[in-house]
Amino acid sequence: MAPPRQCARTPKTPTNEQLAQNLQHLTQIMQTLSEALMHNNHTAPPPQPAGHRDVGRLVSGHRPPVFAGEEDLVILEEWIRNLDKIFSVVGCPEERGVELASFYFSHEADLWWVHEGPACQDQPDFDWTALKDRMRERFYPSHVRAAMYEEFLHLQQGSSSVVEYHKRFLELARFARMLVPAELAKVEKFVAGLNYEARKALTVSKPRTLKEAYLSVADLYRVQQLQRGSFELAKKRNEGGGSHSFKKPRQDFRARNAPPHLKDQPE
Repeated sequence: MAPPRQCARTPKTPTNEQLAQNLQHLTQIMQTLSEALMHNNHTAPPPQPAGHRDVGRLVSGHRPPVFAGEEDLVILEEWIRNLDKIFSVVGCPEERGVELASFYFSHEADLWWVHEGPACQDQPDFDWTALKDRMRERFYPSHVRAAMYEEFLHLQQGSSSVVEYHKRFLELARFARMLVPAELAKVEKFVAGLNYEARKALTVSKPRTLKEAYLSVADLYRVQQLQRGSFELAKKRNEGGGSHSFKKPRQDFRARNAPPHLKDQPE
């Protein structure tokens, strides 16, 4: 005999009173959570000493550049100069400069620091200044130093503009300070590399600083460009005006006065 078939139970539908109680309970929970969040947001954190500031976050907020280890002293010095400015602004302690600066190494610089970093940091006085000196030794090798010294020694304006020549002069002058130890020596070296017309003009004005020399020659170059532009414009106008023919068209008197049977004959 088959067992009696059980009937499926249908869930009881909650009454309106039960739904109201559940809704009231949820409302109380949400209110409690809201009050707790508001209390936490309005509670000020305890003050921290200035030495415990998150200097790393302050440094990263200025978006420091990354140094990849190029053997180019211009790139290296630019990177160092940017880090120096950021560390100065955020008040980075000297002893933390190594830790923060090495965070912005990549490629060859990062590989170098993996091998050299532990030994450097074991030195008791190894700080940001020491790291800069060590980086210059590694990424400014003797052959690069010699090449840049030689380039500055024979630097000439040539076909470069005054702006380009001045920029390259400043880049190289930092790496050959023994050639231009004083401001007047910089002026003399800068003027000596200029083209003849600019050099002749500065011989008369005799600037005392590199800035004065650059501004003077830049003004001279601007005037020369304006004169050259005016000359080219006048030349084009003259060439355009001379190309028009002012000859009167020749009248075919023969065709006008010839008999009818000769008018259509070729000349």
